[in-house]
Amino acid sequence: MIVFGTTSRRGSIVGSTRLALVAVATLSALVVFAVFYTAWTRYTLSVRTTELSRQTVALARGLSVGGPLSSDGAPDGVREQLFRVQASLIGARLLVTDDEGTVRVASSGTGTETNKVGIASLGAADENGARSAVRAIEGSGRVLVVAVPIDSSGGWLVALQPASEIAAAGSWVVILLFGSAAVAVLVAWGVASFLAHRLSAPMLRLRQGAEAIAGGEWGYQVAVEGDAEVASLAASFNSMSSRVADAYAAQKHFVGDVSHELRTPITSIQGFAGALLDGTVDDPETAQRFIGVIKQESHRLADLTATLLALADLDAGRVEIAREPVDTSVLAGSLQARHEVAAEASGHSLTIDGLDPGAQPLGDEARILQIASALITNALRYTPAGGDVSVSAEADSTHWRLLVDDSGPGIPPADRAQVFERFVRLDPSRSASGGGSGLGLSICSRLTDLMDGRIWADASPLGGARFVVELPRA
Repeated sequence: MIVFGTTSRRGSIVGSTRLALVAVATLSALVVFAVFYTAWTRYTLSVRTTELSRQTVALARGLSVGGPLSSDGAPDGVREQLFRVQASLIGARLLVTDDEGTVRVASSGTGTETNKVGIASLGAADENGARSAVRAIEGSGRVLVVAVPIDSSGGWLVALQPASEIAAAGSWVVILLFGSAAVAVLVAWGVASFLAHRLSAPMLRLRQGAEAIAGGEWGYQVAVEGDAEVASLAASFNSMSSRVADAYAAQKHFVGDVSHELRTPITSIQGFAGALLDGTVDDPETAQRFIGVIKQESHRLADLTATLLALADLDAGRVEIAREPVDTSVLAGSLQARHEVAAEASGHSLTIDGLDPGAQPLGDEARILQIASALITNALRYTPAGGDVSVSAEADSTHWRLLVDDSGPGIPPADRAQVFERFVRLDPSRSASGGGSGLGLSICSRLTDLMDGRIWADASPLGGARFVVELPRA
């Protein structure tokens, strides 16, 4: 059962595609932002560390040449002031410590604090003897620490720069990255909307087509457009829709033909039976003739019903088909026994020979006999009395062919494919006057298909029609 109109419980293709692309774009932007910001922060810290180390080394060499800032423990006012100016120029707090890291002189503050810088825990010394690391120092927070040995005093010149100042220098990078991410998301939203509509438009048309067919618009066609997969789907939909329309038309035609075929014998039976019952016919001879007509029409009705049931079984796949070599000599004998008397009674010459026992068809013996009998019955029915009917066979390396020829009026080339359709009788040569239902050749065609063969009509060397049944050769 197909149910339409349930999209309210699920997201649409447009919305799902848009959200998916925007989510991917956002995630990608965040990943790029995180990777770039992390790499940029490390690079900035590395550059600042290198620069601060270079500046600190230069200041340490100056202190080494000039001696200690104080010789007797008292600050040298001029050098102290110069020390603070130098600290201001490089944008860092400068400390002079002993080897244990105790602060002796500071560029800011009293210079008497005893904070432990922890020089021994800093990184390995570079070629200038400078050590660096990022540390959390009490009273200063998280800072970049660069320590350079002072040769003359045996102490260390330590430069401290708050990490926040380094991070603040990259605030514009953060703004730029966030702006770029926002632009990327907006662009992704627009591209997603375009792609979603481009992808969903053919699908929506397919849905409309399915709803149209469900509403009875058989054969509804949609535009074949879009990408290769979508266009292929649309083409398949159109093909399916056309087949549905053909099947529905065939069904209506079939029902109409069946109704017509059943109405004729039923009307005859009702009419003649009514005449007998209401006393209109009092002549015994006429009554006997009416009873004969009723019997004949009832047989016709029974034959038509049996034929329709056989077609229903074929359509439903309830017919089992064997796949085995068929003895053509046995087939020829069965056909001769079945039709020889009828041919003599109708004044026809029936010849069944040349079936070639050396070449055998691969199929179901009972079904091949059924097909051949139907073709012979047709040939006898539509060939005038005194005419000829011939049954023969031929074979090549891959196929075996049964040939049924007659000397009747034949079939026009334009109608030869049509005769295998249901309820088709050509007029006048294949009229209903012969009593046929117009279903025999359709059953033959269906059975031949089930045995992987084919059947067709052609002109006969006898001057009438030739029917050819081609089957795989065993």
